[in-house]
Amino acid sequence: MTSAQTGEHPATTVPLREAAARASHVDPEFVDCKGLEAGWGIKRSLAYQLLNDGKIKGVSLRRRNRIRGKRLFSVDSVRAFLRKQMDEAK
Repeated sequence: MTSAQTGEHPATTVPLREAAARASHVDPEFVDCKGLEAGWGIKRSLAYQLLNDGKIKGVSLRRRNRIRGKRLFSVDSVRAFLRKQMDEAK
């Protein structure tokens, strides 16, 4: 007897947590330093150097009169920078 005949749910081939993670994956518009390192291997010091050189774009989120905030980097600018590097290497 098959699961359809017995009324049972069929077994999945992928664990549900993994399948849910894949289904809910959204390509972000901005990432923080940890996201840059996880996605492209770009560490914090290089990220800030590229930002200061104008090669990638970023924004600092902080409240008024506060010293600390959260730096986010534009994913589109990172991808454009990497594409340019590949084109120049040809």
